[in-house]
Amino acid sequence: MTLTDFRADHVGSLLRPPALLEARRCREDGSISAEDLRAVEDGAIAAAVKGQQDAGLDVVTDGEFRRRDFRTGFVEAVDGLEMRSWDMPWHGREGVTRLRSHTWVVTGRLRQRDRLAAGEAAYVRSLTSVPVKVTLIAPGFLADRFWQDGVTDQVYASREELAAQVAAITRAEIEALIAEGVRYVQLDNPGYGRFVGGHGGHGSADGFGLMVDTDAAAVAGLTRPAGVTIGLHVCRGNQASMWMGEGDYDPIAERLFSTVPADRFLLEYDDGRAGGFGPLRYVPAGRTVVLGLVTSKSPVLEPGDELRRRVDSAAGLVALDHLALSPQCGFASVAEGGNLLTEDEQFAKLRLVAETARAIWG
Repeated sequence: MTLTDFRADHVGSLLRPPALLEARRCREDGSISAEDLRAVEDGAIAAAVKGQQDAGLDVVTDGEFRRRDFRTGFVEAVDGLEMRSWDMPWHGREGVTRLRSHTWVVTGRLRQRDRLAAGEAAYVRSLTSVPVKVTLIAPGFLADRFWQDGVTDQVYASREELAAQVAAITRAEIEALIAEGVRYVQLDNPGYGRFVGGHGGHGSADGFGLMVDTDAAAVAGLTRPAGVTIGLHVCRGNQASMWMGEGDYDPIAERLFSTVPADRFLLEYDDGRAGGFGPLRYVPAGRTVVLGLVTSKSPVLEPGDELRRRVDSAAGLVALDHLALSPQCGFASVAEGGNLLTEDEQFAKLRLVAETARAIWG
């Protein structure tokens, strides 16, 4: 295995321990200091890193324990945004549920005050010699979702102008992470679920094209030192074991895979929502596909022989040497909206990923 194979991968977020959730609530109401919260975060991250190492993963994260949700890094580092709340429809086994959700709208010219992942990687790297992954929200998602007609167009001449600035901010953070020794940077884009059909609905071709081009602009031409990988996770929504996007990858696969120069594409294939492996025929030679075959939405463990069979099936389209295995998504993309399983069950899922990967790739 080379330094960038990372056969036993995972998307990034982990269930927040109750003590960490409580400490963050206390910080928000002012009853503890930022230093107090940092100490609780540090302890929780140390335990999470040990859990990932014990599970046998090839890469570790901080579980996104310093973030409220997957967008926090950007919205807390950049001025020009206002939060809005609305009832978002989520899909589960028993139908549609509406949950109070937050989004942000660009209401002023963006001005960056801090790095997007400031102070996250150094502590994790101090705990382990295992390669560290840091996740970032994809700029294509931000430029798409944070635009509001009649508001954002008062401060930006076009969607393209906003997208270019968001891509540049993201690119600078990727470069900074690589410079401080991070071996694996992953962009997460839940926006592509809008374009795959089913419950996700269908967005415009122009919207999809700008999203792809924006993600590509953040990584195109980036120099990767030896052993450094950039990934793109194509997310379908993840909160409290529910989801948003359904449908196969065919409508987006050819343009997405051929345009965004990521080294790895992390794709959700944990159930029938994603369709078959056919769209993998569009993955360019030399890129790796991380098959998200293990669900983070249920504690039930997938049979190892079934996982191996599905990897073998995908290997008919992408060479086995360019495949890897992971859960389909994180375990808690939103801190207070973790999936419906216990911490022990979460780590059992990660052990399953690692054990299956060892059985397949050695």
